[in-house]
Amino acid sequence: MFKKLLPFLALTFVFTSTLKAEEIKLDKNSYKTGSLGVINIKGADLDSIYKAVVIDKKTGKRYKFLTTEEQLLFGIPRDFKSKKAVINVYRNNKLIYSTEVPVKKKYYRLSKIWIKRRKRDPKIVARIKREGRLIRTTIRVYTDKYFSEKWFYKPLRKLSISTPFGARRIINNKIKYAHSGTDFRAKMGTPVKAVLSGKVVVARNFYLTGNTVIINHGLGLYSLYAHLSKIRVKEGQKVKAGQVIGNVGSTGRSTGPHLHLGIYINGMRVDPMEAFKTKLKK
Repeated sequence: MFKKLLPFLALTFVFTSTLKAEEIKLDKNSYKTGSLGVINIKGADLDSIYKAVVIDKKTGKRYKFLTTEEQLLFGIPRDFKSKKAVINVYRNNKLIYSTEVPVKKKYYRLSKIWIKRRKRDPKIVARIKREGRLIRTTIRVYTDKYFSEKWFYKPLRKLSISTPFGARRIINNKIKYAHSGTDFRAKMGTPVKAVLSGKVVVARNFYLTGNTVIINHGLGLYSLYAHLSKIRVKEGQKVKAGQVIGNVGSTGRSTGPHLHLGIYINGMRVDPMEAFKTKLKK
């Protein structure tokens, strides 16, 4: 049987030896739940599609991320269970790299809020569902990279957290969802700035998040700014990091003036405060 495999092995060696070997390096030696990670692919074949698959060994769940450039961004979800993540990298569906990295479980506190009960008629319920689908569909679109910054910019001059990412929400004494972003305290009207360069893909009013802006930064990376009092940009507009895109408000389902910031990679929500610690490029 081994003799029968020899011609195949020889042929495979001749074929693969002509391929350019990439140098693949992760930006960190370990990650936390909610982290944004960067895989640098030095010498990437820009005509190829690279894919990272992050595997939770405890649950078997697989999370996929794509790139056509020398950077591959990925996330570790809030509910990741395993103490180690398997990270596989593929070029055109062929495995070219595999490693395991430690994952530290972050503590997520409970967040209690009280809001006035509202009777929702079928039209409002339908609107909420429609807007939710629009957001989920929008933040899963992959495009080429729009940003050139090495680090995220702060959306506010001062970041004072009122509700952290991942906090389990208790609304009117009923356990609800985990908080999808980070809420920052700020005065009404405070300028809100784009965290990275990109293209505005949503700039409109939603029932739950109020006046909302979503920016596509490319490589599957998006930022969302909610509850704004005013929107200062239009859909389709290109913006730069640090550019004012709106003002702090309390529109939508909100108990007071604040900025809700969400960071997403391939539709996965990650911790904005962890993203601020991430170096996006060398």
